[in-house]
Parts: sequence; structure tokens; C-alpha cells
Amino acid sequence: MRYDNDQKALIMLSKIEGYSARRKKYDSVDRPSQLYGDYSLADRMIEEMERQGVGVVTILDEDYPALLANIYDPPLTLYYKGDRALLDSKDLLAVVGTRRVSAYGRNIMQNFIPAFIRSGLNIVSGLARGVDGIGHRICLEKGGRTVAVVANGLDICYPPENASLQKEIFEKGLVVSEYPLGTKSLQFHFPERNRIISGLSIGVFIPEAGERSGSLITADYAIEQGRDLFVVPGSIFSQQSAGCNKKIKELQATIALLPEDVTSALGYGVEREEQEAIQLDFDQQAIVDVLKEGRSHLYQLLEKSKLDIAVLSGALTRLEIMGVIRKIQGNYYEIIPRL
Repeated sequence: MRYDNDQKALIMLSKIEGYSARRKKYDSVDRPSQLYGDYSLADRMIEEMERQGVGVVTILDEDYPALLANIYDPPLTLYYKGDRALLDSKDLLAVVGTRRVSAYGRNIMQNFIPAFIRSGLNIVSGLARGVDGIGHRICLEKGGRTVAVVANGLDICYPPENASLQKEIFEKGLVVSEYPLGTKSLQFHFPERNRIISGLSIGVFIPEAGERSGSLITADYAIEQGRDLFVVPGSIFSQQSAGCNKKIKELQATIALLPEDVTSALGYGVEREEQEAIQLDFDQQAIVDVLKEGRSHLYQLLEKSKLDIAVLSGALTRLEIMGVIRKIQGNYYEIIPRL
């Protein structure tokens, strides 16, 4: 692809200046090309991007994402790798939240996100630990498309444990950043990144967030940008839900008790997933019958099911793989609830 000097100037600006200085310099001239006389740096950056399969769209381009263009401070450059068409999608829902997800939060996501995907929505998040990473993974597992907005160059992965997930999103979705290749994740990049997450989306969904969660910055951007904000209430004694409960108390968010509370408000209908009848063998049924009475410790299951420990262990593993039960803290098991 060929770039004119205005586009090259913006590419250089993203490398040379910080966020505030970039915006100030951009606003100080009639055309970005007035900022520089030598574009050799931009040429080297473009050459490296092409080598790594990275593209860039600038705010001057006709195909700049329309939703993002209309926020207060859209990024001047947006680097991307993956399916470029996702930048133009009007079906993106941001899913953000705590990095320390509880069993309650995981259960919400396992029930809500597949319903969002069936309704035609796709997921935007920040590739962070916790809700972000889980949201991306569930979306991909259910055949949805996902966009990861990161706070570093696309040749870097943060957190490093999500490297395989980032690679999969490169292949099946889209990863974007306003930072050029080689840029490390710095603390102040994350709140800057959050405005893009909400800016690309038609709404923001928070399943679980603490009172100091960075996802509340995204929530505030959503409100500022005129996006719908949905939160799931939690126990008043749960620190992981304190942020969600605060948004509800402040009347700043719509309460989401069911996926339909989100999808219907956004104009999407949820197609109910047809549950295939799960065939259980004698041993598996014995375990399920015990767990219908409530969660049980391994030794309680051993006693009540009358199964040999080796048989019980094998049957529990198969039931977990089938998605019928799950193991929770303390060697307890419970049936996975379905909405």
C-alpha cells in the first residue's frame, strides 16, 4: 500500500510523541505533512509493518471506523493485524471487568457470551487477565469474532501468558493498537486504550468488577461516548462486584440479569441454543443425582454414590469435560446451572 505524506506524518507522530503532544501537534497545523520534511522514519516503520503483516489506518482515511471517529478524542493512527473488516463492524459489544474473576463471574460469562454470539454480536476486549481473556476465549470457542485492543505494539504481548490467545486472534479475529511496533505497555497506556474499546463498540457489558477496576474507566468512557452500559449486580459482600453495584447505585448503568436484557436493548434477538440431550451412563447418573441435592465434597460423593474411588474419579472427569458439572474450591463439585 502507498501512503501519502499526511499519512506518513501521522505514523511518525505516533512514534515520536506521547498522547497529549500528538494531539496538540495535530491540531496546530492545517495538514499533518507540515510537521515534517523528512519521512525516512515513516518509510522504515512501514517497511517493518509490512514485514510483520501489520496494517495501519489513519484518521484521514475514508475507511477509518465510523463509530470510533465520532468519539471525543479518536486515535490518529490505528495499527491492526488480522481481519480488517471487523473495524467496520456495527455488531461489536465490549466485555470488560475484573482481572480476578470469581466462580460467579465465570458462570455469568459462560451463560451470557454464547447468547451474545448467537444474537449476532461479537466481542471487543483488552486481552488482559481475567474477564478480558475469558471473554475472547469463549467468543472464539462459540464461533464468534473478537477484537482485542492492546496497550502496546502488535509485536509485543501483554500479559505474556496470553501470547497463544493473541496469536489465535490474529488468525481468527483482529488485534488493534494506537501504538506502533516496538511500544511497550506502560501504565498510562491502559486508560488511553480503554476509550478505544468503548469507542469501537455499540455497548459495554461488565459481568464483574471491583471498585477500583480499570474496567470502570471503560464504563465512564462509554457513558461519555453515549454508549449503552450494562452491568450484572453481585453480592454486597463481594469485592469483585463492588464496581458493578456502584454503577447501579449511581443510576449509570442498565442492570443485566439475563442476556436478553443486553441484546434486546441493543436491538438484537437471542436465538435459544438447542440443548442436545446428554446421555449419561449409570455411574455418571449416580453422581448427578447426588449433586441435584446441592454441591458435594468428593468424599460425600464417594459415600452417597456407592461408587469405587477409581470409577468415581473417572466419571467426574468425563462429566466435567461434557460440561455437566464443575469442580470448585475445596474439592467440591456442583452441577453447572443453565439459564
